Amino acid sequence: MRSGSLIRAVVAFAFLAASVFSTTQARGETPAANEVELAQGWKLKSASDEKQTGAVISQASFDEANWHAIHRMPATVLEILQEDGVYPDLYVGKNMAESVPQDLYKQDWWYRTTFDAPAGHEVYLLEFPGINYRAEIWLNGQLISDSRHVVGMYVAHEINATQWILKGQRNVLAVKVTPERLIQDVDGVELADSWFDWLNWKYMGYHGKLKPGSHGISFVPDRNAGIWKPVYLKVSGDVGIERPYVRSDDVSVPESPGVPERGASAKLTVYASVHNFSAKQVDGVLRGVISRAGKSPIAIEQAVTLAADESREITFAPAQFPQLAVSNPDLWWPYTMGKPNLYDLRLEFVAGSDKKASDAAKIRFGIRSITQYRDNDNQFPEVGKGGNFYIKVNGRNYLVRGGVYTPDLLYRYDEKREADILRYVKDLGLNMLRWESKISSEHIIELADEEGIPLMFGWMCCNQWEMWDQWSAEDHRVADESMQSQIAMLRKHASVWIWANGSDGLPPDPVLSRYHAILADLHWQNAVVDTVSSFAKDANGEPKWNGIHMQGPYSWRPPTYWFCGKYAAARGSCAEQGDNEHIPTFESLKKFIPADKLWPINDTWYFHSGANPGNDILINIQHAVDARYGASTGAEEFSRKAQLAHYEATRAQFEAFAADGWANHKMTIYWMLNGHWPSFFGNIFDYYLAPGGAYFGAKAGLRPLSVVFDAYATGDHAQARVIVTNQSPGPRKNLRVRVRVYDLDGKMRADKHAEGLAVESGGAVEAMKLPRFLDISPVFFVRCELLDEKGRVLAENVYWQSQKDDDVGDPKNDGAFGLKPDSWADMMGLNTMPKAAMEVSATRAVNATGSEKHITIRLHNPTQRVGFFEHAEVTSAKDGDEILPIEYDNNYVTVFPGETVEVKATLPASANASWIKLEGFNTPQSVVAIR
Repeated sequence: MRSGSLIRAVVAFAFLAASVFSTTQARGETPAANEVELAQGWKLKSASDEKQTGAVISQASFDEANWHAIHRMPATVLEILQEDGVYPDLYVGKNMAESVPQDLYKQDWWYRTTFDAPAGHEVYLLEFPGINYRAEIWLNGQLISDSRHVVGMYVAHEINATQWILKGQRNVLAVKVTPERLIQDVDGVELADSWFDWLNWKYMGYHGKLKPGSHGISFVPDRNAGIWKPVYLKVSGDVGIERPYVRSDDVSVPESPGVPERGASAKLTVYASVHNFSAKQVDGVLRGVISRAGKSPIAIEQAVTLAADESREITFAPAQFPQLAVSNPDLWWPYTMGKPNLYDLRLEFVAGSDKKASDAAKIRFGIRSITQYRDNDNQFPEVGKGGNFYIKVNGRNYLVRGGVYTPDLLYRYDEKREADILRYVKDLGLNMLRWESKISSEHIIELADEEGIPLMFGWMCCNQWEMWDQWSAEDHRVADESMQSQIAMLRKHASVWIWANGSDGLPPDPVLSRYHAILADLHWQNAVVDTVSSFAKDANGEPKWNGIHMQGPYSWRPPTYWFCGKYAAARGSCAEQGDNEHIPTFESLKKFIPADKLWPINDTWYFHSGANPGNDILINIQHAVDARYGASTGAEEFSRKAQLAHYEATRAQFEAFAADGWANHKMTIYWMLNGHWPSFFGNIFDYYLAPGGAYFGAKAGLRPLSVVFDAYATGDHAQARVIVTNQSPGPRKNLRVRVRVYDLDGKMRADKHAEGLAVESGGAVEAMKLPRFLDISPVFFVRCELLDEKGRVLAENVYWQSQKDDDVGDPKNDGAFGLKPDSWADMMGLNTMPKAAMEVSATRAVNATGSEKHITIRLHNPTQRVGFFEHAEVTSAKDGDEILPIEYDNNYVTVFPGETVEVKATLPASANASWIKLEGFNTPQSVVAIR
């Protein structure tokens, strides 16, 4: 093993000639020009039903007629079986448990395809970035790697297939996949992935214990076995280029608001490994060009001599290549602060008298600096001092307000869906996504690079990844190789900012030391945390504070919880907090809960819930909705009320981390961003990409410039704070705030103003104190507007406030998964509001490029009543469901007496947008045609 470079595991088979070899190594997943994705012509069959051996299956003469067609690759076993019609509609009702044998993971599975190998090359590599969990690889009747070496869900495997390839001919590839298996009498997942509390283990998969005292763990029936990442054939001459990477150091950014790049500088170091696959010495040159439109190209080259079968990392450092000290670079910024500028690096290795290129590689990268710090806020003295973790990008403070991303439950590979989700991320205003393992696609990372969306990655909690005391020698090896594979893939991406070595637990010193060594060897330039749990313990059983806490909550909380200052979870830096009991819109609910199971709430609902006590039976959200808004008589009413609860809670979580100040609010990441399947497990938007109450609450709470009402959360609750928040890149001044209070009958009862306000970028200022209004209705509306010096409305927030306060109670009793408040707000007056029918009209337009359709929806309130929580949907049929995905600039809006509100929708130009459906909390449903 070579120090300072990625470890290469050489696979030597005793039954092969000494000159035959196979290698396993980590690499990126995006094909270059000299790579071909083997995406077509695959088929699948259970090895239990196929009696032939790999030597026969991987021959051209083998008859695969009775195998399952694979409609697209990559694909896991259960995904393939569903798409081929064996187990249809797995996401509806209880079909996942009732229509599928639960022992699919106890079988091996054959994947088979054929492909043409281009002639004229010296080296042919088969690349498998993701196989779960171990495999035999067969090519043209020969075993070229076995399951002792192809092992690990997160290990990327590269196999030199030159010895067996049929150049210029048809080749047959067969892969025998073995799912994760029993380990040391523990029915775990080896070092793969489970869905742990993301699925209800009472109903799904394995129901037992990981170890004494622990709770169950959940799987889908195949345990996500299969080839779950793309497969590539790479060709080259004798020398190949591997793992190109550009590291940015000494990034200097002067204070220059509006033009952050002016006067900037950076030092770049270029790394690439070159591998001589031949049996003779090769003398050549590695050369490259860094380019970007509008910038002078930077050329580099270095002579390289490689011994037979030598692999070596080549470095181009600024000390030897002064052109890599770059002045006035276009920096990569997150989209909330600037432009995500990217550069191109192109490399080639040339050798021989004809200077022919043996191999070429290219990557896109960004020039930026990510640095990590701790503040002075000692919120958890029981785990020692150290302060809260926070980061700076290019020297500027970065308040994280993000969400946790999840791929599809069956790891369905869908590039369009990934793009749709990232469009939602930017529409919402989220500024970071976290992956807790489940690192399924490099495509979405490339999109994040382009779109300027920062990312956090790391290993998952609770399963074998954190059962270090029961790791076998193989587990230790697989953990190291998994780490190498993922860091080698992630490090080149400008959007990747943070790596977590652990989630809920702190790896023991030997494991942690190896992780740190791998990060150093791979020149990791970003932030690193060893755990995201504030109470993870070291080898001596002592809690170790890592600057990030996991206090939750994982159940619903009222707005006052986030603003009152009493609860540790509502401050500092948290990598996961939100509501694990999310009720989708009624339209979505009907798609996965059968009609006869819609009401009352029952075990079909629970089947799609999370796993922790309370979350598993949706008890907390039921209590919150029933106690605050009143009991429901059906699923539609319950879902409608739940959208109110999700809106106000999600908005408050994001608002508070901007409004309550940088001093002790550094990071909140909502658990979760999206649904991994149709589920009640926490999300801002559901599996169908339907934006509900949580979506628009988050969108309101994440506005770059906003005005926030704190729900009388502090002190004796006699006064509320109204706060102007500024998360935009620059300072703002000459701002005005107007606050109006309305009773349930629609009468304005107060109108207050504040003028001449200024707020720095990343700052917040109190605009006014709002007194309590005890002489009006039991529920009233607080309407906050932020205006510029010309009176233009920059932001508006409408809050519904009860005369009776929510009180979650003693902070010592604030259980992350439970909700037992001392008192509930009484919002039931909303149920008896006077009716207010809206006048609705809508027009359409297409953007200049013809790629998008824009719908403008006008809601006019001709009454003297408040039109509350008006929800507009764009549909293709008069009685149809909402067109998805779709972006609205606002929704669930409140229209005050005599006023008009416009809601703008954006959707693909191909969408048949024909109707608008409108329904408010006190407004009857109406449907109008789009003109």
